[in-house]
Formats: sequence, C-alpha cells, structure tokens
Amino acid sequence: MERILAIDPASRGFGFAVLEGQNRLVDWGVKDVRRNKRPETLRKVEELTQFYNPDAIVVEDCLHGASRRRERVQDLIENILDLARQNKIKVRRIPLSTVRRFFSETGDATKHQIATTLADRFPELALRLPRKRKPWESEHHSMSIFDATALGLVSFYRSVPLRLPTSV
Repeated sequence: MERILAIDPASRGFGFAVLEGQNRLVDWGVKDVRRNKRPETLRKVEELTQFYNPDAIVVEDCLHGASRRRERVQDLIENILDLARQNKIKVRRIPLSTVRRFFSETGDATKHQIATTLADRFPELALRLPRKRKPWESEHHSMSIFDATALGLVSFYRSVPLRLPTSV
C-alpha cells in the first residue's frame, strides 16, 4: 500500500497527514514553528520522512496559475521538494483548484465543507475540526490538517504519476 506524507504550510508552522491508500489515515497534526521558520520546518519535515518513510510527499502546486501562495511559502515548498530529492522520495504537486473541483463533485465547495466531509470520512479528525469561522476571523491553525488531508486524498484519485522532483 502506498504511503504518502501530505504537507500544508501555514503561518504558524505546517499541517501534515500520513495516509496509506484512500481509506487509512495513519497520522495527522500541526507542527508549530515560530522561530527560524525555514530551517525548523525543514528539520521537522525531515523527522516525519525518517519516521514514516513515505513513498511520496504531496504538496500544493504553487506553480499553478491559480495559486495564491506568497513567494516565501513557494520557496519553502520548493525547499521541501529539494529535501524529497535528497532523500529520493517521489512527489506529487496538486493544484488547490483540483482539490476544490474534486470535492465540489460531492457538493462541497468551501474549505469548511471539505473539512467536514473529511471529518466524516476519517472520524479520528472530528475532534480537530474547527467551528465554521466568521468572515472577520482568522483561519484556525488546525485547518491546515484538513488541507493536507485533502491534498493527500486527492492525490490517490488523480492520475498524476509519482515522480522524483526536478529543479524548477
């Protein structure tokens, strides 16, 4: 069974999900990073790859035209791909538009609706599901767990081949 590590960078660190196939969520969480963000994030990603030995790392495709990620986060994702290359771990880049399109087929369009669907599919995530936020509120830090899980799940359904990352 293919094991993937999906990573979603956030302002306070990153959310991650480890999946084996479409129906088994092995681990999930948020890694808090407050100082020395880039080196600390990469150190923590390295620890996760050593512990879980994934077949692939799944990240958002920041090169996609619809991506709204800032340059700092784009660079961080590229650093994560460099780490994968050094460890000979294959990668999948998934555009967020693909994630939304995938979940919109089941009627889910908003991030909270997608997160709720994921909590239904993986009941172990239900306790981490934040309440629906008001328009003036910041996104809850645990939402990055659901973003990572969505990326990972979609990667199993997409016909995107695993490949070793190449330099951009």
